Amino acid sequence: MTLHQMPIPLQLTHADVLLATLAELDRERKAVGEIQRSLLPASLPEIPGFEMSPYYRPSKHASGDYYDVVPLINDQWGFVLADVAGHGTPAAVIMSVMRTLIHAELPTNRDKSAGEFLERVNGVMSETYLRNGRFVTVWAAVLDPLSRQLSYASAGHNPPRLLRGDSVLALDMTGGLPLGIDPAATYEDEGITLEPEDLLVIYTDGITEAMRPGIDGLELFGTEGLVRVLSECGSVRTSDCAELVTKAIAAFTNDAAPTDDQTMLILRARSGIPGSRNATHYRRDETPRRAPEGWYLRSDPPRRCFPPAHELAALIGT
Repeated sequence: MTLHQMPIPLQLTHADVLLATLAELDRERKAVGEIQRSLLPASLPEIPGFEMSPYYRPSKHASGDYYDVVPLINDQWGFVLADVAGHGTPAAVIMSVMRTLIHAELPTNRDKSAGEFLERVNGVMSETYLRNGRFVTVWAAVLDPLSRQLSYASAGHNPPRLLRGDSVLALDMTGGLPLGIDPAATYEDEGITLEPEDLLVIYTDGITEAMRPGIDGLELFGTEGLVRVLSECGSVRTSDCAELVTKAIAAFTNDAAPTDDQTMLILRARSGIPGSRNATHYRRDETPRRAPEGWYLRSDPPRRCFPPAHELAALIGT
């Protein structure tokens, strides 16, 4: 074989290299998104006297939004909804670290108030993970199903909306700095007793900041749009309320892809004796217990509440 007869290797153009690189980055982003979504609750626990539904839609493959409902002491329940500044892979990584921290702290902090919980998480996140201007807004609450007492604290998060009768109220009696701004920040607790058929909507700003082009620039769906939809929810199920909100956003934006992550956690107090089986379908023996593999509800068969922190550590290699 002469030199001229030898096969010439194909030469990749700059465009080919760029396309291959972009495809690999896209695969990596999708993988991060899949891992991050697996860290959200597969299902929400059943709380006596209450009904719950989540809604979650990332703006990209991965999201900086996070929600959870976890068992506390004395049959109480903890609620967390968080929004990492920004979106995409960097926000998802911070969210994953925060989720790990929350579940690592739970065994020794189940008796803490919502404000104390925020102070503890803020101290750790500020010193180690939230640097160079990064921050997280969080709304946290503790619910006692028997009394329907809800105590809550906010780290710079937008106030939830409460539908009570014909009125939509903002739970804005307390607030504080987002996590990551000041390691020594303190957070005050506020409380409210939920009434039968009250509807609580906890959400991230991707809901109210859904946008469309307008005459004078971009128009936002806004809290006005959310309040308008909630006023129509009446006594509908929480899943139906979530659908009404998302349909209204889709109509407002003409089905445009979201520019920010969109998350809601919707809770309704049902009529009946608080905490009774008349109020909701619930097994009274479904109380949390600790097993070597994680936390479960005592039921037949046992149902898992949330995965232990070491599972996340194995996923992200920490």
